[in-house]
Amino acid sequence: MKRKPFLFLFCLALMLPLLFMSICAAGIPAKYDATYMGELKYKYGRLASVRGAKIVLVGGSSAAFGADSALVEEEFPEYEVVNFGMYAALGSRMMLDLALDSIGEGDIVIFMPEINEQTLSDFTDGTYALQGLDGSWELLGRIRPDLYPSILGAMPAFAMEKLHYQLDRTIPEPGELYRRDSFNEYGDVDSELVTQNIMPEEYDPDLPVYMDEGLPTEDFAAYLNNYSRKINEKGASFYYHLCPVNELSVVGNAVSGSSGMSGSEGAAGAHYFAQQGACDFYAHLDKVLDLPLLGDPRDSVMEAGWFYDTNFHLNRAGKTVFTRQLVRDLKAALGDTSLTEIEVPAMPRTLAFMQISDEADAVLRRSVYAGNTEITQITVPVTVRRIEDGAFDGCTSLKAIYIEAGDPSQILVGRHLLDGTDADVFVPAEALSAYRTDYRFSQYADRIQAR
Repeated sequence: MKRKPFLFLFCLALMLPLLFMSICAAGIPAKYDATYMGELKYKYGRLASVRGAKIVLVGGSSAAFGADSALVEEEFPEYEVVNFGMYAALGSRMMLDLALDSIGEGDIVIFMPEINEQTLSDFTDGTYALQGLDGSWELLGRIRPDLYPSILGAMPAFAMEKLHYQLDRTIPEPGELYRRDSFNEYGDVDSELVTQNIMPEEYDPDLPVYMDEGLPTEDFAAYLNNYSRKINEKGASFYYHLCPVNELSVVGNAVSGSSGMSGSEGAAGAHYFAQQGACDFYAHLDKVLDLPLLGDPRDSVMEAGWFYDTNFHLNRAGKTVFTRQLVRDLKAALGDTSLTEIEVPAMPRTLAFMQISDEADAVLRRSVYAGNTEITQITVPVTVRRIEDGAFDGCTSLKAIYIEAGDPSQILVGRHLLDGTDADVFVPAEALSAYRTDYRFSQYADRIQAR
């Protein structure tokens, strides 16, 4: 009997921190509305509000950057279009779960995820999910509970961050592009900033595209097949379409057994290799998925000049080209023989040809600092447009990396920027929120400080 008070106090001690975190997360007003993630609940609201027939594009940021929904509506005037693409780190499961209840008879759902382990598995990043759901916690009920552990695991840090903003009477201030007001009413990223390829090497070598037989994972393939059945039971159609892929980014794939090729080995060779990889990947998908594959995958493998800042993000001209092909593919599936009245624009010249003449100034490579055990601080000047993954690996004495760029979109980083170092990243004070909420840098938010 004496143990009961102790057990009660022990349980209370465990519950109080959880209660405090819940109050901070749900009780404090939403803080992330202005950020890129803040768009999620508004996309959901538009999807839920459309009562007539609709075409729904589901995916990561390649869908957000890749479709011109107004052009699609012009070609399919009997439908309203909703772009339900957000961010690969949210995972496809979350987006598909959120969309399901709003799909009705006669709707068309086109799933076009990036080709990576985040979008083609059961993955979800809890931090980004919480930022997207902030202020609309009822949407948790639309997500299958097996995603909750990832979301709840990120709750303590998220709650403390919200509390910090509340006490300081501030909100995150995003950068110029990756912010909610870059989206139009359809859910497309629609910005004058997205004009041309800004990658120094015309593609991002730190995020290569592997079209291999490990994707989708077995569990996610089963999920997609079950999801397709649910969509069909509603009287709607569910298609898979390859997202836009920078042909220079495609490397060796296990499906065809190819050894890989980089852009430096020749544009013609890279183009052929990437297209063959896409065909092999579609053949693999056809074996594991019980849903129709839309279009010829080779049409989604596009030249570098059509892209913007990643191997999956199209610039404005590229978006028009891809949308035109998406429309033609859907018409073919529906037996629609009408002409597609979308003109093909000229391909913009890449930044590599227009502005950057010395690649040594544009890319900070591993060979410069990696393995240096004595250096304590490094300054990255504004002339650097990309930091190669592992650039500071083995810099055991490094304490501070000073980045001079005032806008995070000016500099490209990968998923392994800080591998092998305990250093913090210091950025201009006025850009601190922009870096912490940036598409790329946000994954290092807890190690980004103001100068």
